[in-house]
Amino acid sequence: MEVREEEYQRYFRPWWRQKKREQRNREAMEEKGYTEESYEAWRDDAAEDMGIADTGQPDMDDLLEKEMLLGVLEEALDSLMPEERELALKVFGEQVPVSEFAKERGEPRTTVSSRKVSVLGKLRAYFRGKGLDV
Repeated sequence: MEVREEEYQRYFRPWWRQKKREQRNREAMEEKGYTEESYEAWRDDAAEDMGIADTGQPDMDDLLEKEMLLGVLEEALDSLMPEERELALKVFGEQVPVSEFAKERGEPRTTVSSRKVSVLGKLRAYFRGKGLDV
């Protein structure tokens, strides 16, 4: 499967941001003198017991769940026809208005709108098949 550079960047950019945020958090904690044990406690929501302020960062379980859901989303998008995948990425992912997407393609807005409903139905069916409630 061939992936364009912009799709690759769009897919991995949130993951890279999260990794950079985690690195900055670790560095900030080390600068303040917290030990590895206090970092582990902070990460596992026991930080308040040790006098460490809550930073509001998601815990590891949340991150793993999001990673798993992103994988299912990628599989769902791969199950679509190329035209359907492009519509899903643009209209759902980039939130391009249906009218603008239709104008770019030289197609009637109503046709693209119907296709959007069809694609959404296919994605929902795929997620239900994977046991996800949508």
